[in-house]
Amino acid sequence: MRATSSVDRICQAAIRIAARDSLLAMTLDNVAKEAGISKGGVMYHFPTKEQLLTGVMQYFGERAERMLLRRIAEDPEPRYRWARAMLSFLFPGPDDVPDLTRDESEAGLSPEVLRQFKLAMLAAAANNPGLFEPVRAVGQRMRDRLLSDPQEGLDQLLVWLTVDGLFLWQFVGLMKTDDPLFQRVGKALREKISAKMEADTKISRKPRKAVSGKARSS
Repeated sequence: MRATSSVDRICQAAIRIAARDSLLAMTLDNVAKEAGISKGGVMYHFPTKEQLLTGVMQYFGERAERMLLRRIAEDPEPRYRWARAMLSFLFPGPDDVPDLTRDESEAGLSPEVLRQFKLAMLAAAANNPGLFEPVRAVGQRMRDRLLSDPQEGLDQLLVWLTVDGLFLWQFVGLMKTDDPLFQRVGKALREKISAKMEADTKISRKPRKAVSGKARSS
């Protein structure tokens, strides 16, 4: 188990503030208070708010990627596990709560906090498109990994695009997490993944037709 460092505490505090109160509230003073350290302690790592914002965005991207990869690695079913891991962030179940005994450094990053922070980023990016630059490399790596799988990559990429589309719906107010339709969409996506796996299994088990003697001789 890796203990929480000062940078972990600062970045997680900043993420919680942004998720709860918006990025505008993510000041050096507020982050210091939320993290339980001095303002000087924050400024030692991030001298300005701009540097803090850049650092937090990079931290968010790296931690989100690490949590996703860990869920993928722990999934006993290798097929479509990328898609299931992505869905677990937007539609978390009981098993998606962070295990504090496993990695204390991620104890403050629940799926709900990450979801709210991403919505805060979308709001801020309207005036500052360059805000996503630190996490763009993470997205590029994930996209390349998915598309390197010629059999399931595109289907799982479609799930990712659907998840991002749901974030946009939340951002513009078309759907909230307490909307019954939200959970229906999550259930439907999981069912489609299961159905796709069953269909692929049937195809792989289907016996090949024997080649006739005439066909071989011709």
